[in-house]
Amino acid sequence: MNGPGKILLKNLYYYSDRIVKKGFVYVEEHLVKDAGEEALPEYELSDVVYDFNNHAYAVHGFSMVLKGVEQPFRGISHPDLSIYTESELEKIALHVITVYYSHGITLPIIETDHPGIVNKVAKEHGLQLVLVHDRGVIPHYGSLFYIERDGERLYYQDSFIGFENKVFCKPEKLDEGCIAIDARSVDLPHPSVISALGRIDFERLLEALSKPYRSLGLDNGCVDKGSRSDILIYDLRSPLKQQPLMPEILFKTPFKNLQPDLVIVKGDFAFEYGEILTVSLPRVIFK
Repeated sequence: MNGPGKILLKNLYYYSDRIVKKGFVYVEEHLVKDAGEEALPEYELSDVVYDFNNHAYAVHGFSMVLKGVEQPFRGISHPDLSIYTESELEKIALHVITVYYSHGITLPIIETDHPGIVNKVAKEHGLQLVLVHDRGVIPHYGSLFYIERDGERLYYQDSFIGFENKVFCKPEKLDEGCIAIDARSVDLPHPSVISALGRIDFERLLEALSKPYRSLGLDNGCVDKGSRSDILIYDLRSPLKQQPLMPEILFKTPFKNLQPDLVIVKGDFAFEYGEILTVSLPRVIFK
């Protein structure tokens, strides 16, 4: 990513305070600096200005528990990753995190047998994630988030947040005590799939997918002034994404098996109309 700047998203619908609103979203670096009905004239001088002509829908980025380098080998009980060198595992980790971003998972919570690999890749490429690991195993870097494991007990910033089997729950066992949905066994970690597996209504699931942001004290989990600039935008001008511009229908947009057209992570574009902007991925990764 090139680094955060000023971004104006205007004439679009966005989800905030559990309702669909119409107006603009103004991003400055890592935060949403303003959002409302009409943008100030000076916002037009932003580094990037998107005018969607009221044919786009924006939601807060998602977060869930996912695998690390093991993700491409899901379905295999005990994949032998020893055939890969450390450098190759780093490329796999980079690929996995980038794919998560493209699906709108702007804060992946990574559980992996190779935390050192993921930690190194995330630091070197400025990627945002939460890394779950056993205490004392890896160094911590200020740009990343960490949940430490001590047996079944989990800690965030040295505070006990609960037992792993309670705070990370599978879609079908989602309850109030759950901090994050555990999607490690899901082939496609997409809201439509999670909703079907857990038989969860859309509003409840949307809240659950942003709950890690609230639980870790990062923001309130919606697109609003002061929230982190982790935003997904669905461009409804696309022929395949056109739909009635009604709040009840727009609200369901993320659950229609659609990939976001724009993904903003930490105030910078990570994914833009099919193009990966976070990093340059090698053409050949797997043996």
